[in-house]
Amino acid sequence: MDLPEQIRAATHRALDSGALQPIPTRPQVLRDQGLDFVLRVGDLRRKSESGQRQRAATQPANPFLPYDPAMLVAELSDTHALLLNKFQVLEGHVLVVTRAFAEQEAALEEADFAAVAQVLRQTSGLAFFNGGAAAGASQQHRHVQLLPWPLMPATEAQPFDPRQWVQQGAGWPFAHACVELSSQDLVQPARLRARYDQLIADIGLGGAAGYSGYNLLMTPDWMMAVRRSRGAHEGLGVNALGFAGTLLLRGEEELQRLRAMGPLALLRAVSR
Repeated sequence: MDLPEQIRAATHRALDSGALQPIPTRPQVLRDQGLDFVLRVGDLRRKSESGQRQRAATQPANPFLPYDPAMLVAELSDTHALLLNKFQVLEGHVLVVTRAFAEQEAALEEADFAAVAQVLRQTSGLAFFNGGAAAGASQQHRHVQLLPWPLMPATEAQPFDPRQWVQQGAGWPFAHACVELSSQDLVQPARLRARYDQLIADIGLGGAAGYSGYNLLMTPDWMMAVRRSRGAHEGLGVNALGFAGTLLLRGEEELQRLRAMGPLALLRAVSR
């Protein structure tokens, strides 16, 4: 299974049919305490209107059950499928989705890591997970998102690597935990689940504390968890990509608000 080629082919088909609706954005770089944040400023009304229609329905729509066949990239296993993100901002944005309903706020399972690792082994991308509404999740059906890594083409400005600050010795100014991964981890989902369990415990979640209110980021080389307190601050939403130096803004007014506040102040405000 050549997943990169399948992602490209599925993207072309979905664009040609109109099923895929990319959101055009313009990137801007904002440096804060030596870290480069890439701000993606765009018109998100289509995505917001879609979410409002779902919330207004008597039975809220689940876009993954059933999923739109036009979004299918590949059936990864009996338990997971790989789909295109319908409203993608960055090209190559895909979702690892459970084929049966599973809660976004429940603990990730070994089968989730097996499916994600299958994609990472072929794409060397960034996987990220929003654990509940307090972490920026907009859907209850479990899904792990993946993007090419690095997030920007080599010719453009790059957001910082999440480990950059940690490696400088200063540490993040909020509750987090990070671990290096080996090539053996990616072929042994049980090891990935064990590392995840430890990270979740390190940030004070799991067990009786539950699994709501955290972001998880993972590449073939590392995994990081960040504890969250809220999904937005002063109207500025943050998902896991905020902790990889990328923030999505809904127009010029939000851009000016973020410039006045500062990206790191925003991240501190939504974490705990």
